[in-house]
Amino acid sequence: MTVAHTPPSTYILRELHDVAIPNSVSWAPQTIGWKILGVILLLAAFYLAYRLALRWWNNRYRKEALNELMLLDARDKNSPEQAFKVLKVVLRYLDSSNGKLFGQAYVKRLNAHLPVNGQTESNNAFFAEDISGIWMQSLIDPKVRLTFEQRTEVIQTSMMWLKLHKPDVQVAVEGQAND
Repeated sequence: MTVAHTPPSTYILRELHDVAIPNSVSWAPQTIGWKILGVILLLAAFYLAYRLALRWWNNRYRKEALNELMLLDARDKNSPEQAFKVLKVVLRYLDSSNGKLFGQAYVKRLNAHLPVNGQTESNNAFFAEDISGIWMQSLIDPKVRLTFEQRTEVIQTSMMWLKLHKPDVQVAVEGQAND
């Protein structure tokens, strides 16, 4: 049911005309520049999402290893051996040729994966020679035991190493130089 519009009957309103309703304004951009900018922003968002996903994918081993190290208790006499095993798995994940390393060669490889700067040896992730020597000796000699403080230091240093190491370090094999 439609109602027919009738003009007003009063003399004041007789001369009024209906107002023309304008077309609705489109919210879509009308010029090509905005469309190009939209495509560029969309591509940038996809690239950023790709980079974040790639970073997460490449660093997922760190989180898993850190979770394993956080479960270690320094009061447990086997915690240095467990820390060694976790770091050994990480080194083998980074490069399968690291599987045969032990002793000071193992510690040197761990330290080689740390970022190089002027204060590397004062870094909390750097495995010092004295504690690492005792640590490696305790793995093969049951008579050598680490103290509680030494076990705590090994676990804390291992956790810092996992957080700070660079996975793409090219390390020279003994007797060969990096080109």
